[in-house]
Amino acid sequence: MKFLLSLLCALLAATTAVAQTRTNITVVIGAAATQSNVPLMLKMLETANDLQSQYHFRPEFKPGGQGVVAVKYMDQEPQTRIVSLANSFIENVRAGHLVETDYVPVNGFGDSCWAVITNVGDSRRGVASLESLRGQEILVGGTGIGNATHLTSLILAERYGFRVKYVVFKSNFDALVNIVGDSNGVNFTLERVINYQQFRDKNSKLQILGINCPQRHPAMPDLRTLREQGIGATPMVFNLFAANRTMDTVRRQDIARILDRAQAQLGKDAMLNTADMLAPQFDNVTADEYFRNRMEMMRSYTRRYQAQMEASK
Repeated sequence: MKFLLSLLCALLAATTAVAQTRTNITVVIGAAATQSNVPLMLKMLETANDLQSQYHFRPEFKPGGQGVVAVKYMDQEPQTRIVSLANSFIENVRAGHLVETDYVPVNGFGDSCWAVITNVGDSRRGVASLESLRGQEILVGGTGIGNATHLTSLILAERYGFRVKYVVFKSNFDALVNIVGDSNGVNFTLERVINYQQFRDKNSKLQILGINCPQRHPAMPDLRTLREQGIGATPMVFNLFAANRTMDTVRRQDIARILDRAQAQLGKDAMLNTADMLAPQFDNVTADEYFRNRMEMMRSYTRRYQAQMEASK
């Protein structure tokens, strides 16, 4: 009995020692806990914790300020914190709230497959059916000026000759999808394919004209991408983890490798089924390349539509 007690105490002491040797890394999430990409982030961090004993990743939610709150909170302890970033980072850089060169990518966890959800046009013809709106004005709802929803609507308006009245809609995404189902409300928005599937059976007016992502979605394989419909490289809703540039380089690289391993273990299907996102590493693209390409694409389109974006404010 004494031997067993001694063994148990030794095991507990060893477990405690292992836990204490881990360096805590706080992953600051700028989204609200209810947003649809959060389950994927939490699953990635859980997997990363199980893969190794060097770091313990723990999430902390700091929503607000279109992501600025989370980034500034990360900046307070740059050696032990990383932050989730999305397109709002570019909007905040453009507005002078953040300095782009202060931050470096750690891990890219994907472009969201966002659906062009409307109550106008014809889902069978796709986005080409918007030609019937030539000369008219449609109401577009999104969560910020210059984000993927706003820019995609301007790209389509330029192609098909309609006008955009853009409304910044600060409620939750579910409400935004619901209001598009009302012909007296918003006519157009972008939302995740998963969210659309939740609501389409409840409201027959909801339809998809195409999806704004690099490839077809496995849940709706017959739905064509915008690129397949001749609408080039449209702005993606991207997501990644970033660090302050002052974080120790070796530590940042270690964290990047661990998160890459976690994504590889989850696999493509799990990432798409959880949040409509596919890590760039599955296409042999590094986080640095991914971040650079997304930033340049968004900058290009914001320059192109600068006057229209200012008029939307």
